[in-house]
Amino acid sequence: MVNVPRLEAPNFYFPEAISAHTPAGARILLVPMATAMTVSIGVFVREGTATEPISGMSSVVAAMLPRGTQKRTHREFTSAIDRLGATVQTNAARRSIGITITGLPDHWIQLIELAAECITAPAFAADEFDKVRQQTLASFPLLLADSSYRARRIFHKLRYPNHPASRPLNGTPASIASLQRDDVAAWYNQLIRSSAWTILMIGNFDADAVRQLVASHFSQLGSTAEQQQLPQPPEPPSAIGIGQSILTEQVELRLGHSAVGYTSADYPAALLVATAFAGHFRSRVNMILRERQGLTYGAFGVLSASKRAGTFAVSTSTTPDNVSRAIELLRTEWQRLASAPLTNDEIHQARQYLFGSFWRSVETPDAIAAMAIDLALNDLPTNFYNQLLTTIDALDASALASIQQRVFDPARLIIAAVGDLERLFSDLSPLGKPEHVLLEEEQQ
Repeated sequence: MVNVPRLEAPNFYFPEAISAHTPAGARILLVPMATAMTVSIGVFVREGTATEPISGMSSVVAAMLPRGTQKRTHREFTSAIDRLGATVQTNAARRSIGITITGLPDHWIQLIELAAECITAPAFAADEFDKVRQQTLASFPLLLADSSYRARRIFHKLRYPNHPASRPLNGTPASIASLQRDDVAAWYNQLIRSSAWTILMIGNFDADAVRQLVASHFSQLGSTAEQQQLPQPPEPPSAIGIGQSILTEQVELRLGHSAVGYTSADYPAALLVATAFAGHFRSRVNMILRERQGLTYGAFGVLSASKRAGTFAVSTSTTPDNVSRAIELLRTEWQRLASAPLTNDEIHQARQYLFGSFWRSVETPDAIAAMAIDLALNDLPTNFYNQLLTTIDALDASALASIQQRVFDPARLIIAAVGDLERLFSDLSPLGKPEHVLLEEEQQ
């Protein structure tokens, strides 16, 4: 047993957001922080790779937003950002496309103006569009050469069979090559007119002044009551998917299953169990596979969640000779997790890790801004994290036992492996029926 000091549950005061709306109905969330050294403005639409008409269109739209506006060329826009000492980040995810600009509080007016240019008046210049398309096409060989990427994609295809969540974030070579500038611009203009938008600003600013300027500059952004609803992700059966590695002999592994979402009453307990099992260096899985057996440099698991759905997956890599042994140990520990309580020491270490890592996650205004965006996109209350950590602090082994059985059921285990196909088929056949999973990205 390692002597880990007990930390109190973090009592983090997340500043209450000031809520407003644009004239057309888009949500405005302002989070003033008088001690912040920066200001961040994020603007997002609740559409993305799960709802796009052509695979990869969302990522191309996001890349195009800062590449010139109707007022400035790409070079001029970049120069304007540089003169302010600001930064720009774009993002395309399953259910969001957007941009975040961060700079100094003295420049809050210019930051709002630049963000508004990107969102409400992007140029979609033909030459810049061709560059983005070519850069995206050039990225596919690099992605497919990465065994970690392949294993992650195979796992997601098995986790979300025939569901929009299984789509590749960057599209496919065929879909990207087929994109036309006018079609992309037309889809984005449709998003401007008829999709749900959120504008979030966090940092050191005067809320009243910012609210008026944001409402004015983003006046055309609205919120639709007819927002496209995705079907609930299916409960997939246990499956084994394999893929061919390209540049390495190491075998990349992903093992996991569906889990719970943020709004589930089981989420706090599931997060604590996942952390104890595989979420930190001294977790059960890493200590067994790395420290005791020497099969890998590391084995770690993550409980990823959206509002209503979640996934728990353990990631590791090992040599071809150790694949069977590594999977056997993981399946054994999964079965033990579902049938026997965690020890008090495992629970204590996991809880302290979660408390300590939470403080690291809110060290900067940018980190808090990212957290605020996540809360907004998932319609979660501002006290979500306080409630989460307080609940985790009160959990004990008896409270976790039923979650271990219901959420971490080894009978639902999905296995994804990337290595030598012939050897993987031989090694994994005793566990079921391995399926060679071809990714859309590698199909010409």
